[in-house]
Formats: sequence, C-alpha cells, structure tokens
Amino acid sequence: MEKQSAHQIQHADQNHHIAIITNNYQTPSITIPASANNTGYQQQSPQSQGRANPNTANNQNGPQRSPGFFVYPERIVNEGVSACKKSLLGKIITTKTVHVSSIQMGLESIWGSPPGLKIQEIEGKILQFFMDEAMDQERILLGNPWIFRNSWLIIQPWDRNTDITSLDFDHAPIWIQLWGLPPHCETKQMGESIGALLGKVEASEMYEYPGKKMIIKIKVAIHVQQPIAAGILIGNANDGTSWIDFHYEKLPQVCFKCGIVGHVDKLCHNPLLTMENSAPIGPWIRSNHMMEQMAAMKVQDEKEAAEQLKKATPTRAEHQNATSNAEYNSQQRNRSTNETHKGSSSRITMEDREQLPLITQAKRQRMEITSPTNMEFTREGKQMAGPARQASQPQ
Repeated sequence: MEKQSAHQIQHADQNHHIAIITNNYQTPSITIPASANNTGYQQQSPQSQGRANPNTANNQNGPQRSPGFFVYPERIVNEGVSACKKSLLGKIITTKTVHVSSIQMGLESIWGSPPGLKIQEIEGKILQFFMDEAMDQERILLGNPWIFRNSWLIIQPWDRNTDITSLDFDHAPIWIQLWGLPPHCETKQMGESIGALLGKVEASEMYEYPGKKMIIKIKVAIHVQQPIAAGILIGNANDGTSWIDFHYEKLPQVCFKCGIVGHVDKLCHNPLLTMENSAPIGPWIRSNHMMEQMAAMKVQDEKEAAEQLKKATPTRAEHQNATSNAEYNSQQRNRSTNETHKGSSSRITMEDREQLPLITQAKRQRMEITSPTNMEFTREGKQMAGPARQASQPQ
C-alpha cells in the first residue's frame, strides 16, 4: 500500500507539472488531465477559487482562439515602407567581427559619401543601408560585390515581399578572365559554356586587352563558401586539350590552402586542396584590374591623340594652298614696307631740302681739314710756344 500510494503521489506530481505548463500557455486555470482525475488529485489556482471559470463554456464548445492577434492597417506602416524602399541589404563575407561604426566610416569613403547614409544591423549579420537618392542605390547595386577590408560585401535590393533571411548572400557575381583559349575558341558561346560549370552566368563578353590582345570575360555568380577554381582543362577530338587559366577581378582575401575567401592561411581550419580535386592556387589567380583599366585608358588616349593629330595635319593640297597664301602674304608685307620706306625718304628730303647746301659745305670743309696737306700746312704755320719754339727757331 505504501508503494502504491507513493506511485500515485509521484504520478500526481508529474501530472501537476504538466498542468502548470498548460496553465502558463493557455489559460489562468489549471487543467488536470483525465489520468490525474483517476488518482483523485484535483486542484484549482488561487485566482479561480471562489469564482466560476469564464472559459469553461468555451472549452466545452470548442478550441479557444489564440489571443493577441492584431490586423494593422496599411496607413500606419507607409512611413517605414517608404524608408525601406530607399535602402539596400548586404552582408560581409568574413569570419572577423566588424562593428557597425567602422562599417559606416569605411563605406562613406568607398561609396563616395551618399547623402543620408545610415547603417543598421539586422539578424544573421545582415546589414541594412539607408540612403536618400535612388541613383546611389543603382550605382551601388551595379558595383556589387564590393570589397570592404579585404572581404566581399554582397549587396541585395530590399523587397517587401521577400523574407530577409531567405536572401542569397552565398553567391557573388564577379568577372573572370579566360586566358589560354585557342583563337578559334574565343567566342561568347564558349565563355557561357565554361561559366555554366562554375555557377549562374550573367554575362559573356569579348574584351580587347591592352596590347591588342582579345580575351573572353564572363560574369558568374560563384559560391563564396566553396573553393575557387584556378582554371579548367578543355578540348575535343579535333583540337586536343588546352588548359584555361582563370583570372578573377575584384578578388578579396583568399586562403591559398583551402581556396575559400574570407580568411588567411594562418587561420584556416578547412581541408587542404589536393591535386586530385583541383589545381593549386596562388596570387596569379588575381587580375590586376586597376592596372588593366589604366592601360586601356592609355591606349584609348593614344588613339584619340592620333585621330586629333590626323585631323590637324593638312593634306598635300591644303599644304600647297597654305604655302601659296603664305608667299602672297609675305609679298604684300614687303611691298607695304618698301612703300613706307619710300614715303619716309621723300618726307626727309622735302624737310631737309633748304638745309642741304649748308650740309654740303660743312662736309667739304671737314674733308679739307682732315686731308694730309692741310695737316702739314697747319703744323708748319702754327706758332709753337716753349722749348719747342726755341728749338725750331734758326740759330
């Protein structure tokens, strides 16, 4: 009997525990299961003592409706919807902890300080970027993905009908250059076929590399949590095989041990790449995109300068016409100069016509004085003074 009563008490305690959990979730009264009624254990909460339970009738008729449901009108969320329409969502692919304040300061310089930029952190390390201008949103979306502190920042547009947690931040659309294709294989269709092996292909373009080199560039959304490929081996029965190198543009920090972005070799805990899985990777997989753009701009500037020089250089007929015009202008200038000299000479003659006899007489006298005969005559006829006179007098 003692064992049975102890069992009944223990069973009643278990049911009492279950009843308390049910009480906390649904109603303020304690609901005793049917098994507890068999033991004779019944109890009511202090709140229900001395008064009838108002939910008894409802519980007998059917299940109780969940309380606290509120259907809100659209007008009270219009302001929030308008603000979110001018926002973007993003996530930084990194294992490091990054604070919102540092992100704010860094992105202001990277994005050119868009007006009204404000950043809020949402669940799952997802960030929401608010800004005033729709043009800034479009510009930032076109530059996706961005590199922030040597890590990818993947951007997605905000959509009211899309759950934030379901957005895809695991794929980054980046440009990949294909090097080593045979000349007859450099087609857009070849780029699309190779890109489909890596992920979703968004574009395939022919690109004139600086130095008159044509290559294929593909824009592929690659998975950021999988190792990136160093290249691929292609071929067929007619051409044999060819190794194609992948050069990635806007590639952030990459672990060369596991091939995954977001961390360095020293902090890697992933399995190492093997030759069986893929080719080894290294710094050569990076495309120096900025240097390539500068070289392309230099080539474009040289082309424009050559075209301007070609336009500025006259043809043979234009050169002959220009030479003839120059000679004619020179003759006209010489003729004008001679007429000016003649006019000035005639004016001088007319002005000095009355003084001409005096000038002629003065010149004649000057010539007579400076002649040798007149100089001797003057020396002989001159009266000397002092010792010289005494020496010249006859003894």
